[in-house]
Amino acid sequence: MSYDYYSDARAVPYSTGLDMRAIMRQVYLWLTLGLAVGFGVSFALGQVASNAIATGEATASSLILFNPIVSIIALVAYLALGFTFYPVVRRVSPAVGAVLYLLFAAVFGFLISTIWLQYKSGTIVSAFVTTAAMFGIMSIVGYTTKLDLSKLGSILFMALLGIIIASVVNLFLRSPAIYWLVTYASVVIFSGLIAYDTQWISKNAASIARTGDSQAAARIALVGAFRLFLDFINLFLSLLRIFGGLNGRN
Repeated sequence: MSYDYYSDARAVPYSTGLDMRAIMRQVYLWLTLGLAVGFGVSFALGQVASNAIATGEATASSLILFNPIVSIIALVAYLALGFTFYPVVRRVSPAVGAVLYLLFAAVFGFLISTIWLQYKSGTIVSAFVTTAAMFGIMSIVGYTTKLDLSKLGSILFMALLGIIIASVVNLFLRSPAIYWLVTYASVVIFSGLIAYDTQWISKNAASIARTGDSQAAARIALVGAFRLFLDFINLFLSLLRIFGGLNGRN
């Protein structure tokens, strides 16, 4: 199944019984649930790790959290789920797609659980609140603008490829200048991608609403939530590095 752009009026109830606004609400509900799962898992495991360090007691949970083999398996699972999510969701039932999406969010939470050891709680909360505010603004821009952001999307994806390459190179160079350049560039890129993805989702949701295909509507809601989830978490991690640098990690 493919999703294509269609030019149509927003928020118009269709005779098919589907409404683009209803599909968009599903997108944001799934996004909220994914973030709750991801950050909930992160916080829970972070508290386990903090308590283990504070008391000096190695619990089963803390041993799993600090086990490098488990971390590698989680990273592989995260990448596998991320790269295969689109093609799999288009072929399986929405219920299976929902399970994969929430599993992806949970694995993400596991992978970032150590942020509670690296940063102050206030710094993490500040970064999250700022991310939520920026996300809301850029998503509204993407939903309401009359401009076609498809060309902007191409530029942003090329820029994203550039910062990925720069990040890999900097693993060897360990240059603070490159590190901060990539971090600040990531904020700009993912802010733009939020607007671009929101417009992409809304146009595809509108086209699907016209067809009356409830299965396709459920799938685009999951795909849309997945895209916005990635935008949100990458913007959050970039802002967290900035806030951590300003406030101090310890």
